[in-house]
This record gives sequence, C-alpha cells and structure tokens, in this order.
Amino acid sequence: MSYKTIAVYLARPDSVSSIMDVALPLADSFEAHLIGLHVSPGVPVMGTIGAQVPPDIIEQYIDIMHKDAEAIKDGFTKAIKASKVQSEWRGQDDTSVHPDLLHNITEQTRCADLVIMGQSDSEQRVGDLAADVILGSGRPVLTVPKNGKFGNLAGQMVVGWDGSREAARAAFDALPLLKKAKGVSIVTVSEGGEAKDTLGSGGADLARTLARHGVKAEAVALNKSDKSAGETLLAFTSEQDGDLLITGCYSHSRLRERLFGGATQHLLQNMIVPVLMSH
Repeated sequence: MSYKTIAVYLARPDSVSSIMDVALPLADSFEAHLIGLHVSPGVPVMGTIGAQVPPDIIEQYIDIMHKDAEAIKDGFTKAIKASKVQSEWRGQDDTSVHPDLLHNITEQTRCADLVIMGQSDSEQRVGDLAADVILGSGRPVLTVPKNGKFGNLAGQMVVGWDGSREAARAAFDALPLLKKAKGVSIVTVSEGGEAKDTLGSGGADLARTLARHGVKAEAVALNKSDKSAGETLLAFTSEQDGDLLITGCYSHSRLRERLFGGATQHLLQNMIVPVLMSH
C-alpha cells in the first residue's frame, strides 16, 4: 500500500505555504500525483437576510473571493515549480449565496489515497470543516495546524488506540507513513486497571501486526487521571517530540461529543502537530 494520489485542499492564501510544506515532501516521497484544490465558500448570508444585503456589498465580497482564489492558485503553482512532483489544479469558484461547500470538497477528494488540509480552514461554516471532510469523503485526512512549520513526517509518530473500528481504520490508513517513521508509539488512554489491561493488550496486538509490515512500534498504556483522552494524547505527543498523531475520528457519536466533549473535537481544536484521522 502507498499513497499515489494526494489531494491538498487550500482554503486561504495565508495557509498555502505551511500546508504545501507538508504536502510536497509527502508527494515526492511516495512519487504521488498531487491535486491542488480550492472551493470558494460563497456569499455568507443565511435565511432571508440576504435579500437585505446591498448588491454592492455582495459584489465586493465576491471580488475578494475571486482574488483569494487566484492568490491560492498562484501559491500552489509557485510551490510546485520548485519540485518534480506531478500535479494538477482544480479550482471551483462558486460564489452563489448557498453553495454546498462540503459536497464540492468531498466530491473532489473521494478518489484520493490521502487528503491534506489546514486546521479550521473555513470560517464560513458552522462546525469543523476537517471533521466534516473526514466523515463525508471516506478518506484519511491529514490536518496541518494553523501555527508552526511541519515539514518532517518521518520522525516519531503516535497512534491513538482505543480498540475501535475508527482507530483501526486510521492505523492502517497511515501504514505508508508508519513504514517510514523512526519510531511509533501505540498509545491507549484509559481510566483504570481493567480497561487499561484490555486495551493495552489490544495495542500490543496492533504492534505485533505492524511489525510484520516492518514497522517498529511500542505499545504504551496511560491513565488519563484528571485529563481528557485528547489532552493526554497531546501531552504524550509533546513529551515524545512527536511529528505526527494518528487516531480515529468520532469513535463515539458526533452528537455525544458535541454535548459532552470528546477526543476528536479536542484534537482538531488544539493540535500541536499534524493529525491524521479516519472514520
């Protein structure tokens, strides 16, 4: 298994450089075809309020969206020129009042082996766009933090493991990256002894399976004490100088996480390194 088609979604001109710093080395390493993608979010009006917005204001907003789209395309083109990566550009400049932004993105990314995008890429939608793309595209999504530089994804990697379908999907979707890692920690976060032993052994089982793929991994069981699972994973990743965190997306229902909080939301909002998630 390898990544031969990578789609990189670019939402804002100011995030192109940091996202391409991650996308280009990956595409080069896997000799992958890189698809650059931008979808204009459209005019941000809701309900019948749009009828009260003066036409000149709407025109100004559309003009800004057009300029942003051109700047994003230019940034992608300049980054590609300095590499040998095969690439193509797909721009969707839909500036209607109610464009289906998520549908347009997932439609263009569903046939990719890996999707790369930025943290909190859109201010035009309620909720987290990265999570919506993970759930809607059916593909693994690598989200790049909005702050910092992250060019090296071949160092220390952390796999969040809770024995769920989503965690298993993420671990094996990340296998091409895990094979290139210098070290891999499979981390189970639990509240006490019995759960710790059960999930810890599951982590050890995953480590043995990955070893058959040539991945050197260590199973680690942690108690979350007074921290949440998401906080514990981030703290461990920081302590290990991790370069990438891999975990399932919404192992619990999304409604439950919105009501009571959960690891997925915490990681997407507070990431300190790139995070690869699958559902």
